[in-house]
Order: sequence, then C-alpha cells, then structure tokens
Amino acid sequence: MFIVCTTLAGCTSTQQNLPGYPEVYRLALNEFEGTSEITDQNIEEFSEFLSNLGAADSAQLAGQLYASTLHFSDSLMHTRNRDDVVVHFQGLVDAETQVQVQMLQTLVSGPDVYLVWSMQSQFTPVRKTVISDSIGITHLRFNSQGQVIMHQDFWDTGQGFYQHVPVLGRVIRSINNRFVPEASGP
Repeated sequence: MFIVCTTLAGCTSTQQNLPGYPEVYRLALNEFEGTSEITDQNIEEFSEFLSNLGAADSAQLAGQLYASTLHFSDSLMHTRNRDDVVVHFQGLVDAETQVQVQMLQTLVSGPDVYLVWSMQSQFTPVRKTVISDSIGITHLRFNSQGQVIMHQDFWDTGQGFYQHVPVLGRVIRSINNRFVPEASGP
C-alpha cells in the first residue's frame, strides 16, 4: 500500500512548492494574455504538429512553435520553459511512442484557441505495450510572433495513461468502478 500511495503522490505533482494545476492555470490566464490576431496558419501549423506527436521532428517543431517563456501543462508535465517542452516531446520520440491525434473541432474566441481532439497512442509504460484511446481539449494562446505562450490540456490521464501503469492502473480502475452506475432493470 505504501508503494501505491507514494506512486500516486508522485504522479499528482509535477514540481514541488507549486500550487495545484487549477490555480496555476488561473494564474496563466492572467499572465499570458495572448493576441487576438491569430492567423489560420498559426492554428493549422500547431494542429499539424499535435496530429503528428512522436514523429522524428516533434522536438524540433516544438522548439519553433513554442515561445521561450510560456505556460505548458499537458496533465503529465507543467513547465514555463520551452527547453523543457522540447525535451518532453523528444522523450516521446525516444520512447518510440506512436500517437495519432484527430482534430474534431477548432474554436476561436478572442485570444483563445480550443482544439478538441481524439488521441490514440501506443506506448510502453513499463514492460508491455498498450494502446490508449482518449479525448481532450487543448487551450492555446499565441504571442504576436505566432508562437504558443499558453498550452493547457484537459484530458483524463487516469483513463488515457495511468490506468496502463502496473499496480497504479489496478488502483485507478478500482476507483473508477466505484462511480459506474448500476444497470437499471426493465
């Protein structure tokens, strides 16, 4: 039980001494205001990048698409440094993670861009390769140079990633089963 609790604690925090992700996100909304002069090309280039995560050039493209200082949170990592984002995406390449993202909808409201997507990924969390299917939304803001200054993902990492990790996955599935409604009779 100690190992499970320690693992859960480690998975829920990306950096010590930081407030939780809701508070960090609220702060980023104020700090990274973005521009409302977003071009279709900015959105298209980023959507193309997201659709091909894990491709050999993912890290290189991240270095071009993201501003040097930003808010980045994909539910697995939080950072304010582009170099960390580049390393994060290079890690997908190095781990031979195969990701297919299909854009379902793009919504633009002032400086805010919301990409609604479906993602299938194939990865090896420990020993066994698994395939994950998830749906999420990415909230973006761009600077006047067309670079991403805010990237906040909203997706269920419990279903999309953590449930596939040995031991931890069993705990998450057990918790999720507690919330499944009972089937009603005829």
